[in-house]
Order: sequence, then structure tokens, then C-alpha cells
Amino acid sequence: MPQATVLRGWILAEQGQEKKGIAQMRQGLAAWRATGAEIGSPWFLALLAEGCGKAGQIEEGLTVLTEALTAVDKTGERHYEAELYRLKGQLLLNAECRMRN
Repeated sequence: MPQATVLRGWILAEQGQEKKGIAQMRQGLAAWRATGAEIGSPWFLALLAEGCGKAGQIEEGLTVLTEALTAVDKTGERHYEAELYRLKGQLLLNAECRMRN
């Protein structure tokens, strides 16, 4: 099940195994998309962006969030939109903090 693969990857990233978790989330997303499904994509992409942030992959996380926001506009699936913007703000803040240090 693609959804389970995404969630398992997110859990791995949360447990500090970011690289492995990101790979699993990407695998699950690819399988999800292969079914032609679009509903749920913003949430799955948010989980991936969060994992990228934990791994220090700020630019990649921002790219994933742009994709998620595009999916929101395409599908009208707005229930997770505020969280996407919160994550975007968090990634931008993390990027700013890195630049200052």
C-alpha cells in the first residue's frame, strides 16, 4: 500500500533516520501517483517536506511544498493548506537561522 509506505517513511524520519525515511516516502509517493490518485497528495508531500527539513534539505523541502501547494490548487483539497504554509514558514526560518550562523 503506497499510503503505508509514505507513513512508514515519515516515522523513520521522525525517529532520526531521515535519509531512509525520505527514500521510503518518495517510493510511496511514486506508487501513489502511479495509481492515478491525486487526493491526499498535499498531505503526503507535507510529510516529505517535513522529512527534508529534518535532514537539513531546506531547498528540497521548499520545492516539495511548492508542489503540494500546486496540488491544492489543482484538486481544491484545502483542508491541509494551512499546515503547508506553516511548514514553509518553518523551513524559511530554518534557512535564515543557518545563514546567520
